[in-house]
Amino acid sequence: MTALNDIYRSLRTVGLTRGQVASILPEWWEPEMARTASGLRETAVLLGRRLSLDAVALLDGRIEHAKDLSAPRYKHTVRVSEEQLRPATLIASSLAKAIVGAMPSRNVSLASSAEVVREQVLEQASRVDFDSILDFCWGNGIPVIPLPNLPNGVRKMDAAAIKVGARPVILIALRNNSKAWLSFLLAHELGHLSLGHVATNSALVEGSLNDSTEFDVDANVDRQEVEANEFANLLLSGGRSEAIVAAWPRDLPPVSIATTAMAAGTELRTAPGHLVLRYGFRTRRWPDARSALNFLADDMDAQAGLVARLREEIDTRRIGDDLSDYVLQITGVAPRG
Repeated sequence: MTALNDIYRSLRTVGLTRGQVASILPEWWEPEMARTASGLRETAVLLGRRLSLDAVALLDGRIEHAKDLSAPRYKHTVRVSEEQLRPATLIASSLAKAIVGAMPSRNVSLASSAEVVREQVLEQASRVDFDSILDFCWGNGIPVIPLPNLPNGVRKMDAAAIKVGARPVILIALRNNSKAWLSFLLAHELGHLSLGHVATNSALVEGSLNDSTEFDVDANVDRQEVEANEFANLLLSGGRSEAIVAAWPRDLPPVSIATTAMAAGTELRTAPGHLVLRYGFRTRRWPDARSALNFLADDMDAQAGLVARLREEIDTRRIGDDLSDYVLQITGVAPRG
């Protein structure tokens, strides 16, 4: 008969250590519970639910994705491997299913044109930025789920776009507090969903959407990534940011980058932080671009905004008792302890 150690060994093949497995189980769970056949079955069911794995296969010492989720696709894995991202992907998929299950049923229809989405955002907001894109997503039935508290040692992805059934979900794991950085992530993932890059019951996981040379190479050989980047830039600035930033002197000091971006942001109806990042991308002066963001008072507290919005939107009482503590802990809505 399969024993608890066999389950641990199986989960090790997808990158989860014994300690990480223990950390995702409920606080009331004890290893002694798995010494009986019924306790072992309950443990397998708990782990299956929390990792989007088939519990019956887990009891047989095998790893199989839950039947309602196909194998994920990975992007931007130059700096991080698919194997390293697999534990976080399993957890993210489980959380997405749990949170969608706690939301009212809804058919979500997204325009495939970034220009149309931009018009829709601007119907409700004065500019396109982190807050207005977040409002747009939640308002259109797309949960945006933060993942600040993955188990210790689990390698984070930057973000993921998932469909639970036909319901689109965006997950953000990048621990960056800049709204400009996360607005691009949000817009990029929304692009994947709007452009039909994510099939029903599947996931697209972004390993590292960063500013490195490796990212440029990785993105430029992947048509879907090019399209999602184009969608994000059109959504955020109507496609005008590149021409505007190209006219700026290449030797602007950080404070001047910020003030120039503030003036241009008003004209383009976008956040100045987006223009600062485009300037950094164009000039490769990333340290100065990051310094310039510090002069923008409205660019901070993105992480708190993600958590607060999830807390506001989700009725946690609708999450099953076996998953509620897990969902609330990983998302940061309610810290454990």
